[in-house]
Amino acid sequence: MPRRNPRPSGATRQAPPRRNHARSCHAPGSLANTRVASLGPTCATVGWERKGRQVTWRWAWTAVAGLAALGGWALAAEPAAKKEEKPKETDWSDALKDIPLGPFRLDIGGSVRLRYEYQNDFNQQRYADDRRGFSRDGFLLQRTRLDFNLRFGNEARFYVELQDARVYGSDFRTDDFDWRLYSCPYTNPVDLRQAYLEWLHIGGGPFGVKIGRQAIFYADNRVWGPGEWGNVGRYTWDAIKLIADTPLAEVHGIFANRVRYDPDSFDEHDSSLDAYGVYAMVKQLPFRLDLFCLHKRTRPDQLYNAKSDRLDLDTHTVGFYVDGKLGKRWDYGGTLAHTFGDRKLVKATGKVASDDEVRAWGANARLGYTFDHPWQPRIGVEYSYGSGDARSSDGRYGTFDGAFGAIDQYYGRMNFLSWMNLHDYQLSLSCKPIKKAKLSLDYHIFRLDKAKDAWYWSSGRPARQDATGKAGSDLGQELDLILNYKYSKHWEFMAGYCHFFPGTFIKRTGPSPDADWFFLQTQYSF
Repeated sequence: MPRRNPRPSGATRQAPPRRNHARSCHAPGSLANTRVASLGPTCATVGWERKGRQVTWRWAWTAVAGLAALGGWALAAEPAAKKEEKPKETDWSDALKDIPLGPFRLDIGGSVRLRYEYQNDFNQQRYADDRRGFSRDGFLLQRTRLDFNLRFGNEARFYVELQDARVYGSDFRTDDFDWRLYSCPYTNPVDLRQAYLEWLHIGGGPFGVKIGRQAIFYADNRVWGPGEWGNVGRYTWDAIKLIADTPLAEVHGIFANRVRYDPDSFDEHDSSLDAYGVYAMVKQLPFRLDLFCLHKRTRPDQLYNAKSDRLDLDTHTVGFYVDGKLGKRWDYGGTLAHTFGDRKLVKATGKVASDDEVRAWGANARLGYTFDHPWQPRIGVEYSYGSGDARSSDGRYGTFDGAFGAIDQYYGRMNFLSWMNLHDYQLSLSCKPIKKAKLSLDYHIFRLDKAKDAWYWSSGRPARQDATGKAGSDLGQELDLILNYKYSKHWEFMAGYCHFFPGTFIKRTGPSPDADWFFLQTQYSF
């Protein structure tokens, strides 16, 4: 029987004793606290000074030339592959699939992903970091996953996924990330990412259940997604999912606690953040239509910032997602979400700083056209909106918070922003010069929705704010150039260069250098 594509999830358990290794964002071993020259430029080895935009564009042209070289290699390799039409051979990984174990069948899979990143004038935590040694960072990320899918018939299975995430050469340590607010995004040694039991169409009926530790994702991951780009990941849940699969719709009822990643111990669920919701995927329509109602609740003792302020949040987000095609060439999609509820912020002293009624909106719309050409060139436009808060003292909180969504490829690849107080105008161009390769170019214009509200970093924390609004709303622009190449069934390669141009808001509120990001990634899956 062919292997079913695993659906993400997992199981709650008591955490074993904490590991005794030192808190470090570096991988353990001889490489943990040393620079590795072969990994590329770092803060100690960059060896060049910024000379205005001349150096910036030199980086840009170097990156473009590198991507072009990769594309040329791919183009040259493709004809050779077509000429050698080898007979179909058995793949080594076939021996790991459909293994008989009594009445069960076992599939074993996994992946190893390596990504080198170089960040100039920004890092994981902030833009234009003026701390010594943090303005530039070059490092290698390694993420290994191993999964076991034990199937019983077509509808029942037990799925386990292990993950090992490490970093080499970064200037950051785990102590640089306040674990009370968020964990180190680079490192989480061998841990249980998913472990769940799934049983669909119980007794031949429409109902099913999925219970345990799981990654939850729907549609384009904008409203609810795991955040796969990050080395550790953004969201994993200890959850119960009740499923009703009928001819008209597939409906999921979700009850979940977020899992907190801990690089020094086994991960446990975070009891301070609860998620409930109903997500429905409507069938028998000429386009995709999803409807959702999500409930987010934090406990009154939920830590909000490093000042030990605490947030008591109780909100509902309702909306829909749509995706479809018009004829053969046009594609479209979008999301509309409305959040309402209550939000109370309490100072460490016990004083109530704000007690607001939440009324916020989030939206996304895209439209694209693919030309009738062997390269499949596509041009697209996209707009994303996250409402901001006009006045902080009127008893109404208007900043949209993005629900439980991923930000891996939205609002700019450099992850300078989140779906909060934002207007993002995007122009996209892409083509496939060969079947296995895709080259894409995205251009973003970013603006604040409300000038008196903050610019929010990808973590959802305020990056900068001008409470007077005099700094304006122009955040800046970003250019993203990405090459994807699927070499074979197992191997995938990806490379990219991105550049951020600061706007007047940033220039008027602090340091405002142009920022660059380069990455090169390879992944082997089986």
